[in-house]
Order: sequence, then structure tokens, then C-alpha cells
Amino acid sequence: MKHLLLGIALILSVSSAADEPKKTKDTKLFCVVSGDEIDKNNLNDQDYSKYKEGKVYFCCGGCKMDFDEDPKKFSTKANFQLVATKQYEQTACPVNSGSIISEKAKKKLKKVTVNGMEVDLCCPGCLKKYTKSKDKFSLLFSDKAYEKGFDVASQQAKKPSGKTSKK
Repeated sequence: MKHLLLGIALILSVSSAADEPKKTKDTKLFCVVSGDEIDKNNLNDQDYSKYKEGKVYFCCGGCKMDFDEDPKKFSTKANFQLVATKQYEQTACPVNSGSIISEKAKKKLKKVTVNGMEVDLCCPGCLKKYTKSKDKFSLLFSDKAYEKGFDVASQQAKKPSGKTSKK
């Protein structure tokens, strides 16, 4: 009888665990030059270049060389990768620098998903710009947008609240 109850409990626990949704959506990591997927678990073994205040990873040395020759050409994808690897984090709306942190702002917040990554927009106006945009990825991760909405993750803990950093 014990074995029967133990077996039923085991089956129930396995089936309920399989039904649980993932708590965080894992964003895949891709080479900013070739677009090939990079194994996030082996980033220490990957080729990388220093970019802004972080590291951008590549699938091979050839892609690293292409990036190093003209980083501006790949900046939007590199910016995205910095966030995907948690080296940078969103601190404001990338469309207009609007607050996403205050309690008042959180009530108006609009969330969108681009390439598997969730991004917060500060208001319905920014959501409308996003919806109308032909290049949503660039709208949120171009250098201009990046300066408005993202900052080095390690610096966030050191910043006084309510103040913005100078770039």
C-alpha cells in the first residue's frame, strides 16, 4: 500500500511540475554579426569584444574581427546582447526617457516583447510609436534609444534614487 501511495504521489508531482509555466522567459543569445546562436552556459569560452561598459560575444573569431572593424554597424544588436546577458538593464523608457520606476509610472507602464525580451514603455503614447514602427527592434535598442533607457547593471545599485547618470 505504501508503494502504491508513493507511486501516485510521484506521478502527481511530476505531472504538476510539467504543467507549471516558466517563471522567466529565457532570451536566446545570438552572435551580433552572423546571427548564429551562442551557448549562454559557455560564455567564458566564447570570443568577445569590449563594448561600452560590457562584453559582446561572438560565435567565432571572424565575426569578432568584423565587429571590431565597424562596431557602429552592429550597435543595435550589440546593445540588445548587453541587456540579454544582464550586463545592462532597463532604467527608463527607451522611446522618450520616461520613468518606469515610480509608483505613478508603474500604473501607466506598457510591456512589449521584442526578440523574446520584455521591455517597459512608459505610456500609451510610446506604445503607439512602438506599434506604428516598422523597425521595432531599432526603436528600442538603437544607440539613441539605449542612451535613454538602459544603463550598466552594476551601476544601478550605486546610484541614488531619483537621479539620472550623465553619459
